[in-house]
Amino acid sequence: MKIGIIGAGLSGLIAGKRLAQAGHDVTVIEKSRKLGGRLATFKRDGEIFDYGVSSVISSDPTFESFIELLKEKNTLKEWSRDFALYDGTQLHEVNPNRPKNSYHVSEQGLASVANYLSRWVDVKSEEKAGGLTHIGANRGKKRSWMINLTDISVFECDAVIIATPAPQAYGVLQTAQDETPARRIIRHIDEVRYDSCFSLMASYKKDLMPDWKGIECEDHTLGWIGNESAKLSNPSKTSVVIRSSASFAHKHAQTDPEEITRLLLERASDISDSWLINPEWTTLHYWKYYQARNPIQDYFMELEMEEAPLALVGDYMNGNSVQSAFLSGYNLADYWINKYSEVSV
Repeated sequence: MKIGIIGAGLSGLIAGKRLAQAGHDVTVIEKSRKLGGRLATFKRDGEIFDYGVSSVISSDPTFESFIELLKEKNTLKEWSRDFALYDGTQLHEVNPNRPKNSYHVSEQGLASVANYLSRWVDVKSEEKAGGLTHIGANRGKKRSWMINLTDISVFECDAVIIATPAPQAYGVLQTAQDETPARRIIRHIDEVRYDSCFSLMASYKKDLMPDWKGIECEDHTLGWIGNESAKLSNPSKTSVVIRSSASFAHKHAQTDPEEITRLLLERASDISDSWLINPEWTTLHYWKYYQARNPIQDYFMELEMEEAPLALVGDYMNGNSVQSAFLSGYNLADYWINKYSEVSV
């Protein structure tokens, strides 16, 4: 079966890897140059910044097995479970509500997880899917679906997996609603709402290295201050990622980037070390769809058409974490491997 996956985040890539290993022909279409979604890494002059999620942690045995596999391949390593906590008034050296399991990181950046998974699939990066056309089984065409790309080309396939944030999945799926029973799924994903986030990458002199690895913030402005240098064996600089709170991102969605940078640095220096206000350089990124506020309580959603399989996966399914993204793609792949193992589509 020839499968087209729209979106190269963790959900799409793990589904693609498992389906490819089962013998299917898998192509992933990604609008960005880089893969991984929130497993996003920025590199500059030897510094490495994970500016999406800072680390990964498991509470599920299937995801834990995946993490262990990546540790064996030296893609991930155990990092910490002891982060500091700013509770809104006071900075605590250790969060009293620390998890049982450890957080994991990569010395190459978390995008290396996506790069590892991409080895099993054909990736078309910097290609944006604008919509779908349902060809159907009896229209004299070889394939059931056409993914319409915005450069006016098309990608024909037997099955489609949409692995994007819910609003983007809505935009793609509604182009096929007149030809397919897609309205039920469209209604569900239209209800998903997201928190946005600003992520500020800041570089400092090496001798300013802090003792903490990360500070979880219960604050009106900040959600996280991360010491990226602490992930490396031999850092050349002190690298910090400052993530905003959802309320700050909502309030300042139209604010000038320089002003946002100033506000984030000021607040970080108030909460922790005063030198944080004066970096050597900064880069700001805005995540419009950072985290789902009201996830769908299923691992995936499927358009039940035997002759033209289509499903949705993502980190807005059964939670809103990296683990949720993984389990969404993993469980869909398992389901389709069993469902279509003896079916010629």
